[in-house]
Amino acid sequence: MTQETRVFKLLSDPNRIAIFMLLMDDEYCVCDIERLLNMKQSNVSKHLMAFKKLSLLECRKHSTWNHYRLSKSSLSELRELCDYLRKSSPYIEIQKSLRSFEKSVCVTEGEKT
Repeated sequence: MTQETRVFKLLSDPNRIAIFMLLMDDEYCVCDIERLLNMKQSNVSKHLMAFKKLSLLECRKHSTWNHYRLSKSSLSELRELCDYLRKSSPYIEIQKSLRSFEKSVCVTEGEKT
């Protein structure tokens, strides 16, 4: 199976495509993904593991928390897909919900955006 096929199979799940859309533009810890997508921590972690298996994620450790984002190489390779998704209604809805969203306490005061 090619990498492209694996990526499309990964993104066939609605929760994973929502996580993908979140991680295209910023990094989030599991607790923030939980809150934003109304998912359980175990489900978020399971989905992130699927992304890791395909080497699509970068992880930054901060204290006891891990912050995830799509890797630069993935963003480059999947640029056209990302551009397409940025025009989709689910992405637009996610962006609307982010306007009033404040990242969790797992980010220090100086890092909050």
